[in-house]
Amino acid sequence: MMAKDEMILSSPARSLWGKLSLDGTHRWLPLWMHLADTAEIADLLWAHWLPPHTKNVIVDGFDFSESVSTADREIFAGKFVRFLAASHDCGKASPAFVEKARKVGFSDIVDEITSKGLSVEVKNQAMAKRFSHALVGEAILEHQGVDRSLADIVGAHHGKPVGVKQDLKAAPEYSSLTGMKDEAWRSVQKELVQYALHLAGCSSITGVTLSMPAQVILSGLLIMADWLASDETRFPLISRDYGIMKIESSHDRARQAWSCLHLPEYKQFASACPWSQLYEERFGRQPRPVQVHALQVASRLEHPGLMVIEAPMGEGKTEAALAAAEAFARRFGLGGIYFALPTQATSDGIFPRIEKWIEHLHAGVSRSIFLAHGKSGFNDVYTGIRLKSHLYDEEDDDEKQADVVVNDWTQGRKKGLLADFVVGTIDHVLMGGLKMKHLALRHLGLVNKVIILDECHAYDAYMSQYLDLVLSWLGAYDVPVIVLSATLPPHRRQELLAAYQNRKIEKKVDIATDPVSPYPLISYTDGKNVYQDLPEPSGRKRVVRLAQLDEDNLGETLSALLSDGGCAGIIRNTVKKAQSVAQCMEMYFGEDCVRLIHSCFLSFDRVRKEQEIRDLLGPQEDHRPDRLIVVGTQVMEQSLDVDFDVLFTEICPMDLLLQRIGRLHRHNRKKARPSRLEEATCYIMGIQDALTFDEGSTAVYGEYLLMKTRAFLEQRLVLPDDIPRLVQQVYEAGYDDEIINRLAKEADIADVSQQYANARDRYEKCIKEKKNKATTFQIKTPKAQRRNLLGWLNASQTEDVSGKRGEATVRDSGNSLTVLVICKKEDGGLYTLPWLPGHGDERIDDVPDDALAKAIASCSINLPSYFVQDWQIDKVIDELEQIVLDNHLKDWYASHWLKGELFLVLNEEHEMHLLDRILVYDEKNGLWSYKEE
Repeated sequence: MMAKDEMILSSPARSLWGKLSLDGTHRWLPLWMHLADTAEIADLLWAHWLPPHTKNVIVDGFDFSESVSTADREIFAGKFVRFLAASHDCGKASPAFVEKARKVGFSDIVDEITSKGLSVEVKNQAMAKRFSHALVGEAILEHQGVDRSLADIVGAHHGKPVGVKQDLKAAPEYSSLTGMKDEAWRSVQKELVQYALHLAGCSSITGVTLSMPAQVILSGLLIMADWLASDETRFPLISRDYGIMKIESSHDRARQAWSCLHLPEYKQFASACPWSQLYEERFGRQPRPVQVHALQVASRLEHPGLMVIEAPMGEGKTEAALAAAEAFARRFGLGGIYFALPTQATSDGIFPRIEKWIEHLHAGVSRSIFLAHGKSGFNDVYTGIRLKSHLYDEEDDDEKQADVVVNDWTQGRKKGLLADFVVGTIDHVLMGGLKMKHLALRHLGLVNKVIILDECHAYDAYMSQYLDLVLSWLGAYDVPVIVLSATLPPHRRQELLAAYQNRKIEKKVDIATDPVSPYPLISYTDGKNVYQDLPEPSGRKRVVRLAQLDEDNLGETLSALLSDGGCAGIIRNTVKKAQSVAQCMEMYFGEDCVRLIHSCFLSFDRVRKEQEIRDLLGPQEDHRPDRLIVVGTQVMEQSLDVDFDVLFTEICPMDLLLQRIGRLHRHNRKKARPSRLEEATCYIMGIQDALTFDEGSTAVYGEYLLMKTRAFLEQRLVLPDDIPRLVQQVYEAGYDDEIINRLAKEADIADVSQQYANARDRYEKCIKEKKNKATTFQIKTPKAQRRNLLGWLNASQTEDVSGKRGEATVRDSGNSLTVLVICKKEDGGLYTLPWLPGHGDERIDDVPDDALAKAIASCSINLPSYFVQDWQIDKVIDELEQIVLDNHLKDWYASHWLKGELFLVLNEEHEMHLLDRILVYDEKNGLWSYKEE
């Protein structure tokens, strides 16, 4: 019996090829069969994987009359998805594509096709590249009466929409390449479009149009379906002499492939737990007021929207966001969450909490999870889940299925966002606004979820440009977004709300920004409206004394304060100063009493050190030492849940200063603090006078924000009451006169006003430059893109294998260079570092096996800023590449852990010459350098 998918096709149409093997086995897949395979897998994705919310975005994109029922609308949309999948490669029915078979040893296929009356004479190979089969497919559909808003989805199925309208218009004129004016080819092309309609169960789609948001999401869904149907392990190619009657139907092939994929099917992740019991059931404790209000707001909204939760540090914003996400998911049919944080360290820190929350959602229902950052392979919790997931797959026992699994298909930088639950850096959200290939697939991953953006105050003007753009798309998709911050400036809140609603901020803002803003505060959209909810404060208050300190007196001051014991934190604004202070503190207190943490430690060293500090100074008091001094940099602002008895910090912008103070007397301790440290005190260093600050601090933050922060430093803070006022005074307009008057009282110079104005001008110029720079590779807003995908990704970011270029584009962090560190001994052998866990001081004679390669890859570190300046970074790379060649390290690139890496090869004293400096690494201080004499 002949396969049912092929019966309606003519002999010429049956002869066209869709896939060819490149392994010498001379296997192929007819085009009609690949189209049918893709239609079947798209149908399964629609029926079983896609959340109701995403289906609604697509359904709402069609212009239905009011008389069409909701059920009929979804049925039509499902048929249209099948049509797109069944027609996506119709452009392969063209001479230019068919000719490609000759180049890979399949001349017999080309000869058979020509024997069917289809001419294949491609003379201009250079011009053939202009007319890709995706472009030709879009042109064919348009010529068959399909609206461009639909046809462009086919044109974009390889990740980038057609860029130039003229190419579409020119396609018929180059008929020797496209076949669009050749009668025989046109007949086959029309036949394939009819075949697609047949597979979709449609008679015609002429006159059907689609909204821009729906086009993007369908483009992502088509890419996913095509990738799945192109997987030869699940959709095997067939021998050229394989009898056509023996071919398994695409329906059966797709279902067999689907059963092997183990993609968790959509099931509402929010259980029917009563809202009044949710916090107790999920987190094992009663909620605070801000948590109650967040859940109440999310559960009563008529429309998905943006919720901004502003509350003090330690108030439970994470739990509030997760509870609100459940409410959003239950009401609007979302399939998961993306929990986004500023850094890899903060992502790793929150990951176990998210996993535990997922396990409490629905016992026995598998949920896929993905950790979205470049070092996820070193996260023990994540890799443990992945290992267990493979064991469950092998057992294939429904009763033993895990609640949280790592699905192999939803891995990697492009497919990872398709997992149900994603924890990762903010970069992967911001890249939703970046012109790069397969962007629609990223949008598909985001539109399936509730998006949670933590520490939103941490994103600078450059990143905020991308965030606002992505919010405009998420708003167009009606994706619920929850923003969390303890120190968000009012104007930034307004910008976020306006971006989500795709509107401009009017001169008179929607929400009054009174000098004393309410706090905690929940601001949210519901349709076109903006509202605020004012939770009662939890009642937890801290009075913090502020005192300026000359850093020359740091040692003596600490000695006096810690005479009866206590744990102190010292935060410096640069790694170099943190290293220097740590060495000084060791002279006062001994090495055992001092810990150092900053960004210039090897990855595995930093993870170990951060965990040790959490264990010693975290919420549990079991291991809290009698005396300890932790010296660090900005890494202590966000990633460490620790409690200091006293804090010393260099001056920094007010919001960051408040974040640092959040580590002071953070936890309610059972054991009394030392008598000298019962009063929470923060000593502020680095202020030379009212207008002059430490050179390193100025280089990091600029003078303007430091001046404004200096102006509003007081002797006493009441937290959280003073947080909104202080943030507003530093970041909002209208306080200049007060700032100048305050600074003038402290400064011993006459031109305070002019110096302040100069600093403000430099700051505003910098912000403007950042915003302008950010637009270089940005897509348009949904309003600006308007009708279709044509040109959507023109002038896109260059594709790279690692994805690091895209991540770098959405951050304005300057140059950075990551290297791996190994040793070379006098015997000429290469060795791992002596203290590397499990592989210490191990000689490496051959290409490392997988376990050793992973251990070496954990020895990654960023070079100090001196080595990555614009004027010499190329020289540094040249020297490091020469090191790779001299030590035959290119052989190591066979390991996926080490591919493309650069190396520092230290001597037995753990030193190395680079440029005009000596680089030194030690386990205690990290990486540092000194000038060669």
